[in-house]
Amino acid sequence: MQGKFLCVVLIFLVACQSPVGDVVLDDFEMSSEQVLFVEPSSAVSERAEFVVKLKKSGKNRRPLYEEYVGVIGANGILDGIDDVWPVCHDEAHDLGKVIFVKVKDIGKGLQICADRCYSGCMHGVLMEAFSSVQKDDHIDIELLKPKMDEVCENGQMVSSYSPGDCAHGVGHALMFLMDYDIPEAITACKEFGAYPMKYYCATGAYMEYTLQREKEDAESKEILYPCDSFDFPAACARYKMVYVVNRNIKANLAPEAIIEKCEKLEGKFRFGCFHGLGNGYMPFIRDNKISVADVCGSGTENEQFVCIEGAMERLAKYFPRRAEKICEELDGENKETCRTAVDNGMYSMDKDFSLYQE
Repeated sequence: MQGKFLCVVLIFLVACQSPVGDVVLDDFEMSSEQVLFVEPSSAVSERAEFVVKLKKSGKNRRPLYEEYVGVIGANGILDGIDDVWPVCHDEAHDLGKVIFVKVKDIGKGLQICADRCYSGCMHGVLMEAFSSVQKDDHIDIELLKPKMDEVCENGQMVSSYSPGDCAHGVGHALMFLMDYDIPEAITACKEFGAYPMKYYCATGAYMEYTLQREKEDAESKEILYPCDSFDFPAACARYKMVYVVNRNIKANLAPEAIIEKCEKLEGKFRFGCFHGLGNGYMPFIRDNKISVADVCGSGTENEQFVCIEGAMERLAKYFPRRAEKICEELDGENKETCRTAVDNGMYSMDKDFSLYQE
């Protein structure tokens, strides 16, 4: 696997390393309308036909995307995905893979995807780029190490995504590349230099894992697995808890049922659990079905801190005005914690990670 990773990193750097401002990036300045774009008015019936087929598609949507990308364009497929799944993410992974195969250029692929489907399309581009080269037996970490930070700090990637968002996307690709082996993917994430980049890479890796394996794990593993077992438990719990909370609500259980599970953990696993609790309840807090105080108001000061942070970071990214109003419902230190989380939003490089590292 050494050849796979080193080759793809070099491909990535060639595509992205030209410094903005020093070189005119003709390829990157090319409008997305010139790459895998089909004018909507010229493919109305084909778009409608695609949506009908999409609604009937199974989990492997790649063949359908391959069939229609030349007919309605990547833009038409993205619009169709949005139409069927307004909160799309995993559904766009296969499209990102198809896009990379077509354009054979990460920069162009990122430009086409932009931030559609909550970066799901972008993640698919990275997955395909990382998996489309020849496979070897292993990754040579020493060769990979000096390249990791460059990937997310140069060229087209940094012009379109924050470093943390890029690291999150790389985490998705790493988990996919490692065939959902958690220790292997997390070890690779640790090769980023700065701790925030390691952490955000882990968020992507764990998100990818839960998207694919959560149903299986729920039937055979402990309720919090794998967030009670591996490094970066907060990065894990923020995604795992989405599923745990939904099951909790369907069973008409209060947050205390999950809090009891969190309280059985210690150190970073405990704080990670409370962080995930906040993020899991975020949609219900947003919709005023439960208050952030009801979810995060119990426990120690630090447990309340990480819970509020978990709820508000993602809320602030997608619903900033609602997030600001929710903060006003809190008092004292919790209000300040809430406001800081809203200001930081997702993928902040400046937030305090100390509680998640203990």
